[in-house]
Amino acid sequence: MFQKFRSLMNSGSVFGYFLQALPVAVLVGILYFIIRIALLKKRKNKIDWLSEVLRVLFVCYLTGLVSLVVLPANFWLCFYEGIFFGWWDGLQERFHIVDVNLVPSVIKCLAGELALGSWVKTMLVYNILMFVPFGFFLPLTTRIESFRKMLGIAVLTPVCVEVLQLVFGRSFDVDDLICNFIGILAGAALAFAVLKISALSERKH
Repeated sequence: MFQKFRSLMNSGSVFGYFLQALPVAVLVGILYFIIRIALLKKRKNKIDWLSEVLRVLFVCYLTGLVSLVVLPANFWLCFYEGIFFGWWDGLQERFHIVDVNLVPSVIKCLAGELALGSWVKTMLVYNILMFVPFGFFLPLTTRIESFRKMLGIAVLTPVCVEVLQLVFGRSFDVDDLICNFIGILAGAALAFAVLKISALSERKH
């Protein structure tokens, strides 16, 4: 049973990495929810359950995002194997400097150095989609009300992520910077649209 589940997590697919991060993301979300509600009740604050659910989802998402884009590949799989079987060698091998790509794939394609195949297209699309929830949840769960602030966050966040990837044995890729930036802005645009529609709806009532 474990071997079959392990093969799914170790498939190298997006679904496999999702399975690795899911238990940790759920655990962090539950702990955050318990602590958050306890603090609100202690302070006798009114609990907005919709807002709190959004916060929990955002925390779960951020945990999964860090697992996927910052920690070394298969980090959690090696961690689970270390916890349950004492196999820590694989975890130690995860941390090493990989490579740095400062030339966007679009430029490489135009120069004839790279064929924009299905794998490249898939990775570019996933790198956009992975950060759409970040741009969407952030304005809904914080006091950020300016798209200009989100623009700054959309620039700084991918840079921080790529620098951390170098520290944790991942590669620095300018394609990721561009795609993550687009994803955050797309999510933010959607969030501000939702907030605007909600505000208009409240005025009518």
